[in-house]
Amino acid sequence: MKERTKPACTDDRRMFEIACSFPALKRKGVAEGRIPGITPDDFHDGQLSDYLYHGPGAGLSTGEIMILEFLLNLYSPACHDKFNLGDAVKILDPDNMTACLAGILRTYKGV
Repeated sequence: MKERTKPACTDDRRMFEIACSFPALKRKGVAEGRIPGITPDDFHDGQLSDYLYHGPGAGLSTGEIMILEFLLNLYSPACHDKFNLGDAVKILDPDNMTACLAGILRTYKGV
């Protein structure tokens, strides 16, 4: 009998799962598709960036904006360089900071 293997996690799926790990984004309905650019199958950094900087995302709290900037930076640091880890340490609460650090580790390990 062939052993079933778990399919590899795509970068888009990983980004969705990382986004869903933030309590602040859970409250905003990220898992239900309420944050443009973040879906289970696709992470659209351009759409998320437009939402954040040119749309209603500008009305989010400082911490929520920082989390979205983190996701953009994690996905494409050359294109999205506004996230600052030192500022995050000063602003994010322990639960959201833990999600941030876990996202970094998960990306580093490629899982």
